[in-house]
Amino acid sequence: DIVLICENMLMAEGFIEAKVLATKFTTLYALCRDLLSKQDHYDWGLRAIKSVLVVAGGFKRAEPNIGEQALLMRALRDFNIPKIVQQDLSIFFGLLGDLFPGVEIARKRDLDFEAVIEKMCIENKLYPDEDFILKVVQLKELLEIRHCVFVMGPPGSGKTTTWKILAKSQDKIGQKTTWQDLNPKTVSTRDLYGYVMPTKEWKDGLLSKTMRSLGEINDTNPKWIVLDGDLDANWIESMNSVMDDNKILTLASNERIPLKPHMRMLFEIRDLKFATPATVSRAGILYISDDKGTQWKSYVKSWVQKYPETEADKLQ
Repeated sequence: DIVLICENMLMAEGFIEAKVLATKFTTLYALCRDLLSKQDHYDWGLRAIKSVLVVAGGFKRAEPNIGEQALLMRALRDFNIPKIVQQDLSIFFGLLGDLFPGVEIARKRDLDFEAVIEKMCIENKLYPDEDFILKVVQLKELLEIRHCVFVMGPPGSGKTTTWKILAKSQDKIGQKTTWQDLNPKTVSTRDLYGYVMPTKEWKDGLLSKTMRSLGEINDTNPKWIVLDGDLDANWIESMNSVMDDNKILTLASNERIPLKPHMRMLFEIRDLKFATPATVSRAGILYISDDKGTQWKSYVKSWVQKYPETEADKLQ
């Protein structure tokens, strides 16, 4: 019974109004399931509920003076918006407003870090658009609560740029980020994970070798494994034990490679057409849309900025 599970978790996180809030929480997710468009990456199940409750508990302990309804509403809003497509946002905000009437609370922002992101955009000759900076911040927030994240969106929406700018921004504030990207579709599943040869010798795989070598680095700075390639059941199903709370890759040689607390897995993908619901529920999702045209407008603005002011005025 999801309502009872939700109520117990809220009490465990320190909420006093757990009974009322649990009903509101589960009602919102039930309505989202029924009223929002049917997207492959939407997950309104127990894993999604658990991750938001953990965030709400963090808010509660950090800011005990703010009302519990406002704290839960902020967690629900800020950690669901990253995965909701443009056409569904108005419905989602309407549902939030109906369930939490009169509750208004600003997003928790780290303005210093946003300034660092803006600076890194300028240094890398990118236009520091507000929507782009927001996506970088949302990715950082997702990586703090989920060890696996799907960065989704159509080609040209800025998926690679988003995680690369985040990595460079973290480098700037002293969190040296090591990342290794690989395309799981370029090799067979056995070459990706490793296999036992007919001679009984173990042949290491691309992913197992990468994961082991990153885990052996003796520091706790962020380590990312970026899997940049289409998702399908052939290779992703073997990743389930890593994407679970176990965070362990079990190989055919009986070796178990743990994903350490400072390590994360990013999946840069176009869609989840060939993924099972079990896979979808195991990761956080950052959906980058190109409906607003932010990407091409940023291209134009960064191109105009290359010219001296007098020429730029003429071009505009």
